[in-house]
Amino acid sequence: LLNFQSSFLKDVFIGKVPVVNYCVVGSDLVKKVLTGGYPEALSRSDFDRVQDWHLNYVEAIVQRDVHDVARIQQLNVMPALLRILSVSAGQLVNYSRIGTTLGLNHVTIQKFVSIFENLFIVRTLQPWHSNQFKRLIKSPKLHFLDSGLLSTLKNISPDRLVEDRTSFGAILESFVLSELLKLASWNNNRIVFSHYRDKDKNEVDIVMEDRSGRIVGVEVKASATVFKSDFSGLRRLSLACGDRFALGIVLYDHDQTIMFSDRMIAAPISTLWS
Repeated sequence: LLNFQSSFLKDVFIGKVPVVNYCVVGSDLVKKVLTGGYPEALSRSDFDRVQDWHLNYVEAIVQRDVHDVARIQQLNVMPALLRILSVSAGQLVNYSRIGTTLGLNHVTIQKFVSIFENLFIVRTLQPWHSNQFKRLIKSPKLHFLDSGLLSTLKNISPDRLVEDRTSFGAILESFVLSELLKLASWNNNRIVFSHYRDKDKNEVDIVMEDRSGRIVGVEVKASATVFKSDFSGLRRLSLACGDRFALGIVLYDHDQTIMFSDRMIAAPISTLWS
């Protein structure tokens, strides 16, 4: 998606409002997210062919890469596990519940998820923690690193989203995380990624912390409207971080940046590429 060096991370860690050079919104954003980033998928104009490629890729991963990396005997459960994990994308991971579905224990499921992490298929986000806040949830969140593969496993197409957009949020969240990870890989300032959730169910989708301890919270919203209530988790994170909190940002499907309060803004998803 990027043909130049984005300034997004540099801007947000100094509390600067990111610029908007161009915008991808609405149906164009949906198409970009559901197609994903694999070059082979991007080269296909027909969405059915895009999803066929993703399914063939999953089969190749299981038959070749998983076997080469892990030498496990239960290859037959891996495609089913990927589909179950796709349902959990953007949510807290419950290894025991997943294991019950497949007739495996939670230790085995954790091992298999680690294999998929090593193959850059999924990414678990550990919870952000602070010694001053004991009421934080300690479970990781699961994401897929390619939103196109995730949408195929969930059987989500642009046509389906026209009828019901509710399933787009989790896919979009994984997409944004993947884009942020790409930006961080090109950034000289090492960034640690996590998520925030407390026992009062206040949460922040993505928490980023740089080498100096500055923290940026990112909430992802598939809607074109943002309300004050969308910042509840970010405000709680800000209280937990104090002066270390650089910015809270709600990324949403629109072309306008809105200042909600000090260090709290709503900005287009396209600012990631500006």
